Amino acid sequence: MRRLISMLLMLCLPVIAAWAQDTDGVPRMQTMVSRASKDGHTFFEISAKGFVQAAPQQAWRVLTGYERLPEFVPNLRSSKLVARNGNEVILEQESTAGFLFVAQGIHLVLRVTEQPYSAIDIAMVDGDMKHYSARWELTPVEQNGVAGTRITYAGTMEPGFFILPIVGDMVVEKDVKEMMNAVAAEIDRTARVK
Repeated sequence: MRRLISMLLMLCLPVIAAWAQDTDGVPRMQTMVSRASKDGHTFFEISAKGFVQAAPQQAWRVLTGYERLPEFVPNLRSSKLVARNGNEVILEQESTAGFLFVAQGIHLVLRVTEQPYSAIDIAMVDGDMKHYSARWELTPVEQNGVAGTRITYAGTMEPGFFILPIVGDMVVEKDVKEMMNAVAAEIDRTARVK
């Protein structure tokens, strides 16, 4: 009986491993989205984290290659560096959010404060959201004997347009998961090229 269970477990391991990874082999990022209300405002709290097999400097290059982001981030149509003053950047971004056949264009002007190789703080200056702020953190770690970087993303957003409460959390979580997985895949890809 033990032998049978061991054999079944051995057969299931590839299925479990495949389930834990996206089709490109990049581990899935853990994401969580919740809806919160405060002072009459309803907003989304977003958190995501994951591991990439790259040094923080390699992850940093991908995250701060602002004008390249639309090449691999789903639904991000454009990202333009408007101004730079030391570690502070002004970005203008156009993206699309949608569910089924309904798509909403989003325009944002963002102030980005860089703390090289460790953190990126983002605050909305202008745009189609009522509120948007986020923080990326890069931490060198070792996971299962492999050196790499833990990527952490935390943000809050209050859309300036109506999102059905029933599907809102799912849509936002899907978009965040796609973004995080795309960023992780690009970091891993560029780390393998170097």
